[in-house]
Amino acid sequence: MPQNSASAKKTKYGFMLRPDINQMIEDHKHLKNDDRSAFVTEAIRRYCAELDGERNLDVLCDRMYKIISAEADSQANRMAALLFKIAVELTIQNYMLGAGYVNLDDEEMRYIRNKAINAARKSHGFISFEKAVEEERRLGSGE
Repeated sequence: MPQNSASAKKTKYGFMLRPDINQMIEDHKHLKNDDRSAFVTEAIRRYCAELDGERNLDVLCDRMYKIISAEADSQANRMAALLFKIAVELTIQNYMLGAGYVNLDDEEMRYIRNKAINAARKSHGFISFEKAVEEERRLGSGE
């Protein structure tokens, strides 16, 4: 039957500590209501865990890099698929509009393109259908 840390037999060790280290133990052991032995035991456990972590840091960093990289690739692929769907919808709209405006000359097409670029810049890339129709109605009525 395994022994837990509370019932495990303790071995006595003799250490020589500088007075300043001894004072640090005395100043901090009360924080967890521990005695000197429990405080030193916990301090050694934490220090060893830190050393083990530093030893394995390169392995952990490599694993984290691979996980984050895979997630970033997955999200990039998802965004690319969504952008493709949006491009298809815009292409459909362009063909539908193009069919209705076959008689536009090159100068009128350039004017419309420049107008769209300026509107996109002013609205940070988003202009609603309703706003575009409202603007065209206003311009078409001679205001």
